[in-house]
Amino acid sequence: MRPPDRIHDPVHKPEPEESSFKIDTNVPLPEDMRNRASKYPWGMMEVGYSLFIPMEEGDDSKRMKNRISQSCRNFGKKQDPEWKYTLRYRLEDEVSGVRVWRSE
Repeated sequence: MRPPDRIHDPVHKPEPEESSFKIDTNVPLPEDMRNRASKYPWGMMEVGYSLFIPMEEGDDSKRMKNRISQSCRNFGKKQDPEWKYTLRYRLEDEVSGVRVWRSE
């Protein structure tokens, strides 16, 4: 016969384990940022419109394009029918950035 499993036994509490993590109390949960308005004007763009977003100082072009792509894709998926955007790295007036076209 097997000894009783003490993990689920309410009478015997398990010994506290040592951990390298510090457990905090009373830390407020941050606001949900997913429902905030986009900083980009996706809703104002008609098919064929485009806008140039200059790269911010210290930013990486790949990260910037991925962030903008995710932003317009999330906005476009909420539209009925779904809106589509096309993004390209560009150098305009000697400024690096991303140009975004509304394609559908």
